[in-house]
Amino acid sequence: MTKNLLVLSILFSIICFKGFSQEGKLEKAKESLKSSSSSSTSIKTNKSSRSSSANNNDNESFFGSIFAGFFWEIAKYTVYGVAIESEFEKEGKMHNAEISNYPYKESKSGNFIYTDSINYKITRFDIYNHILIENKNLYGNDLGVNFRFLKRFAIDINYTTFLEKVEGKKDSFNMYSALLKYYRIRTQRFDAWFGLGATHIANNVNETGFTFGFGGEIFIKKPISLVGSHKWTTIHQESIRNTKLLLKYHIKNYRISSGYEHYKLAVSKINTFSLGVEISF
Repeated sequence: MTKNLLVLSILFSIICFKGFSQEGKLEKAKESLKSSSSSSTSIKTNKSSRSSSANNNDNESFFGSIFAGFFWEIAKYTVYGVAIESEFEKEGKMHNAEISNYPYKESKSGNFIYTDSINYKITRFDIYNHILIENKNLYGNDLGVNFRFLKRFAIDINYTTFLEKVEGKKDSFNMYSALLKYYRIRTQRFDAWFGLGATHIANNVNETGFTFGFGGEIFIKKPISLVGSHKWTTIHQESIRNTKLLLKYHIKNYRISSGYEHYKLAVSKINTFSLGVEISF
């Protein structure tokens, strides 16, 4: 049953990604990022001064209200409860969930387990490498490490590169990203996170933007899990996005993953079949 699911996911991904070349996607993406950078510089000063003045007036009006402090405290409490942890969760099992040695070490646990003296780790490294293929002329690679610590946090650092053959020549697009993740949901069958960080576009673009991401993984039945994630970076007026939907097959502390990955590189869109390996230690 599990082998059939893995085969079906690979076939589905192959059908989904485009089988023909749209030449020049990487060059168009880089040119778009460079042109948006130059155009934003000329309006930056006037725009920031106007917005600063408007914000000052709004803040003075709001905080001058007699009820401002009361509503501000309610807002902080609500945001903390939704994003970090609510009061009733502190009495639940998820509050003390620990990092597992690796997913499915026990048949009913994934990345987190409820505390015992055998199966959990203080820290964990997950190293992954995914091959990305849109067609014979456009392909790439995604290499990274996800370092888990303090039960709920992780730092995800990765390097993504694309290569494209255009009229006999090769073009490339390289980006580096770092994301600090907070695992908001930490159950044995499902976990979910959100994160903040930055992405740097290399080549002759050399621009860095703020990155926001979120994702989760559901452990269906040993040895299968399904993972999805989305990252969004803004550089001037352009966006860099990555959406993943992968099926994983777990073999002890190793995983084989396959599925679909979508990249939006400024004006260019790339839809790829993804095939990768991962290891936890």
